[in-house]
Amino acid sequence: MNTFFKYILICLLVVSPRLSAQIVSVGHTATENSEYSENDKLYFYTDSAAAELSAATHAGTNITYTWEKYDIDNGSWINSITSNNPDFPNTTIEDGAYRVTVNDNGVVVRQDVCWTFVPRILTLEVETIVSDCFNLQLTANTTTKPLNYVNPANGDSSSVNYQLSYEWTSDPASDASTETVARPTMDAPTEPITYTVKAIAFNGAHSLEADFVYDEPIAVKADFTFDVTDRGNKNELPVNTKFTGLTEYTGSSEISVSLNDSSKGFIDSYTIEIENESGINVGLDLQLLDKTFKELGTYKMFVTVKNSNSECSDKQELGPIKIEEIYLELPNVFTPDGDGTNDEFMAVYTSIKEFKMIVFNRWGRKVFQTSDPGEAWDGKIGGKDAAEGVYFYVVTAKGYNKGEERKREGPVHLLRGK
Repeated sequence: MNTFFKYILICLLVVSPRLSAQIVSVGHTATENSEYSENDKLYFYTDSAAAELSAATHAGTNITYTWEKYDIDNGSWINSITSNNPDFPNTTIEDGAYRVTVNDNGVVVRQDVCWTFVPRILTLEVETIVSDCFNLQLTANTTTKPLNYVNPANGDSSSVNYQLSYEWTSDPASDASTETVARPTMDAPTEPITYTVKAIAFNGAHSLEADFVYDEPIAVKADFTFDVTDRGNKNELPVNTKFTGLTEYTGSSEISVSLNDSSKGFIDSYTIEIENESGINVGLDLQLLDKTFKELGTYKMFVTVKNSNSECSDKQELGPIKIEEIYLELPNVFTPDGDGTNDEFMAVYTSIKEFKMIVFNRWGRKVFQTSDPGEAWDGKIGGKDAAEGVYFYVVTAKGYNKGEERKREGPVHLLRGK
């Protein structure tokens, strides 16, 4: 935290008009115009040791520079020092006004005035303006040391308005890190959080930090994915046994769906609604879901989480979960040679509830039969390798919806290779 004092130098021309400020500042952090002249600047320093002033040089044969400090209580100039050097002769800049008078052979050719101050943020407090299920608005309230000055030419008084900027952070991190205003509006937090604001005066001239602890958030955030477990058959599409971290899925019936909960907030109830493609509610569960989908169609899940004390809730849509219609195809060749490729004769399918496959040799003798769509013929008869050649199959299948039936029959070539 920066606790250095900073100085503001307000440069005022007393005698003749000019196009730019005639007292030059080195090392300042920001500038501002004086109320009395746009050519007279306010210079802001990190500390008094960094403050440097010098008069703009004047061409001539015998130029002198007389520096004076203004006594604001008595309204007079004091501590006059004259030299041929345009730089302010003292190493320390104090609060108050400074005037430099430029003489050319004893004739005043220019006279300029500056004021110096120490800007300081005295207090910084954070308060809540809005706190609801969606937004949190905080305000950073400051008090600052008054910066007053007068116009030495006529005694008119004025004060400097503080240039304040803000940096917000939080632990844990949140959208607060993007805020730079005194009254930021942020997403309502879903977990205990500490906000920190840093108020900065005059582009770094002085700063102060304050914390605001929000330890009883009321907002909730639904954050779910789901896992899908199918029947584990390598020939059922899509080919996998478990899909994790999904928000949508398309595949074969039947599947088991379970929810993964990463929701945030003080949640004490869950509501899960399942809708079909017509928008009709086909299920309601008050616990986290573990559901089997069988029937053809497209479904969506709507998961609502709630904090009963605050009445805050949040809903998330998951899906679509699409259960495809029955599909059945078989190859016309397989090569049971043990190389791991196309070694078995099997149906490739989706959403089959009832299944029957029979394989015959060329003389009509049954060599293989199964009612499991995930089972394949390995090319053996009675535990021994079947002869190469043409075999014939008949496959019938029913799906999970009424009227879904498929039949496939035809030849399959068994080849073993060399």
